Amino acid sequence: MRIPILRLGDILLTSIQSDITDDQAMTLQYDILRQLEQSRATGVLLDISGLDVVDSYMTRILSETARMARRQAYLGQAAE
Repeated sequence: MRIPILRLGDILLTSIQSDITDDQAMTLQYDILRQLEQSRATGVLLDISGLDVVDSYMTRILSETARMARRQAYLGQAAE
């Protein structure tokens, strides 16, 4: 299952609604980078409030995505 990525003005918006596998995280990273290149968006807003746990692998994927994008990346997570 692919996670949808929406364009809102100059920003890409995506939301992870439940825990995802490592393969899904890699696919999401690829999809975000591909859409950034194609759309010339200036940033990404990624809502991770649906994740129960953000492990070291997910943290690395998110960090790499932001670094590779070389654009603004915002992460949102619910406060508990």
